[in-house]
Amino acid sequence: MKLSIPHNWQSDLVDSIDATYADEFYGKLAIDAFGGGRSANICPPVSRFAFEREIKKVNAKGLNFNYLLNTTCLDNQELSRSMHRHLAKLLDWLQDLSVDSVTVSLPYIMGFVKKNYPGFKVAVSTMAQVDTPDKAKFWEDLGADKITLYEVNVNRDFNLISKIRKSVKCELQLIANNGCLYNCPFTVYHGLLCSHASQRGHVSKSFVIDFYRIMCGFMRIKDPVNFIRADWIRPEDVCHYEDLGVEHIKIVNRGMATESLKNIVKAYSQREYKGNLLDLLPSPEKNINFKESDPLRLFKFFFHPGMINIFKLAKIKKVFKESPVYIDNKKLDGFLISLQDKDCALKLCDNCGWCGKVANEAVKINIEGINKAMEENKELIEEFISGELFKYF
Repeated sequence: MKLSIPHNWQSDLVDSIDATYADEFYGKLAIDAFGGGRSANICPPVSRFAFEREIKKVNAKGLNFNYLLNTTCLDNQELSRSMHRHLAKLLDWLQDLSVDSVTVSLPYIMGFVKKNYPGFKVAVSTMAQVDTPDKAKFWEDLGADKITLYEVNVNRDFNLISKIRKSVKCELQLIANNGCLYNCPFTVYHGLLCSHASQRGHVSKSFVIDFYRIMCGFMRIKDPVNFIRADWIRPEDVCHYEDLGVEHIKIVNRGMATESLKNIVKAYSQREYKGNLLDLLPSPEKNINFKESDPLRLFKFFFHPGMINIFKLAKIKKVFKESPVYIDNKKLDGFLISLQDKDCALKLCDNCGWCGKVANEAVKINIEGINKAMEENKELIEEFISGELFKYF
């Protein structure tokens, strides 16, 4: 099992991280003509000069680099002459840098790359939502070399993974530490939001307040069993997916500080972690842009008085803070295996109750902290929905 590691564009990452079990780093420019799976305001900026320097470091270690072309929407511009020029120019540049592969979400871009740049390997993004054997076969027939399965539906279902594995010959990959809600209802909209919020020239000017992430956070703290129902894969459980024939584990995300990424890669390399499982999942306090606030960057991404009441932005910052929840990873031994006869996809979670029992054992809550967080999240969501967040008078 090989690891795919996010590049945060910090100069210390490639040389300091243990990449013994890795086969690639992945990433992209924070803003380009296409956009991707993370909004620009949470991704560390990188110049083209620094990008080229880091790719050379990756290549010098004998590792591959995967550039993300995983936008889910281009406002139909992918079918225009100008976007063709942008795509060809970007791929020419990546080819000159000896970038090994790209990740896509749109079938048209897959076809374009395979036809015009056959030297690139092409991976399918999780945002293409491959969660059945038929979908996997469709992408393999288009030329996919690797498919990242749709983790919110797939990660907990060994039978489904086994059937997908038997349906295709290409390599399979799973995201290990995203921590998305089980069967998350926000993924389609969230992918669109992030795509447009990282596209150069888009009408939004990369401005976005991540309503869906706020809703996700609220659902977790309102009912902490959702932390257990989430799609994470513990380091100790990687072996089960290896036995199913999955070749790659992908670590997220690209906004994390190097120290956090080092700890996460170490845990998945050693296949063991003693402590809070949430240490291994993305969170604002691990993000470089939240840890090191740059006034000019804040101005660029958030000073848009015509789009939002800028005096209320402090309310949004308040909800992105350290979680008042602790998940004892060692108390989750055996949990993944215990789910395999529960028929999770065919039941209402509340009617089963198994995850609730596990949560009672493994999840510790700071009651004062969670009550305050719930109140702040609820108030912010109500201001979104009522429209008060956008009004000055």
